[in-house]
Amino acid sequence: MPFICQRACRRIKRVAAGCFTVLFMLGAVSAENVLDDESKQHRIAEMYAEYKKSFPEISDLSPELVFKLMKRVDVVFVDVRDSEEQTVSMIPGALTHGKFLEDPDSYKERTVIAYCTISYRSGKFVSKLRKRGIHVINLRGGLLAWLHAGGPVHRDGIPVRKVHVYGKTWDLAPSSYETIY
Repeated sequence: MPFICQRACRRIKRVAAGCFTVLFMLGAVSAENVLDDESKQHRIAEMYAEYKKSFPEISDLSPELVFKLMKRVDVVFVDVRDSEEQTVSMIPGALTHGKFLEDPDSYKERTVIAYCTISYRSGKFVSKLRKRGIHVINLRGGLLAWLHAGGPVHRDGIPVRKVHVYGKTWDLAPSSYETIY
């Protein structure tokens, strides 16, 4: 009898593994749902490295370097995400891209750093501005990398642990954050 139970258990495990594989391939279960924070950070870096190929001419800085920079110079952040995303949370003091574009010259004495969820949209934004002679730096890895490095986000001036991640593919926020997409 125990031999039959062992065979049945092995068969159940194979069927379950096969079901998970099928669900993963269909997109019902994503790798992001099972990644630990370190793996999420690695995935963010991989994705940004691929995105960076679309705008190799722009400057970018890691969140860790931005933290150090903020101690020495006046930094202004520009959030290029949609208003729906910004409503959930933003880097404290960040401007919307619309507000920045009203008068970019008024910020030329400051270090301007653009960001979005993972720095693809902000990279495109920085690239366009560079062509117009406006110097802006891209936040490498975007808001996701910022959060993993310990950077805060606020909503209406109040610290929150919630972030809009644009879509399931980018659901790579630290596990201590609630994600919305």
